[in-house]
Amino acid sequence: MNKMFKVLETAWLVIGCIGIIMCVYYAAVKDMDAAIYFLIFTLVSGLMYALRRRQRVKFEKMQQNKDQKQ
Repeated sequence: MNKMFKVLETAWLVIGCIGIIMCVYYAAVKDMDAAIYFLIFTLVSGLMYALRRRQRVKFEKMQQNKDQKQ
């Protein structure tokens, strides 16, 4: 289960990085209206990354507490 959390966390981080690159590209080459969509996309993926990271850390702490009790 912990591997799945790490994979999802990494996936959201990669998606966020791609969103940043696309946002900069569209801001430089195209118009700012198109870049705003990628900025929103990046913010959502950043939020999802933070939530997944928090979930993974919480799960690891729960597993450590469970292992210490046994």
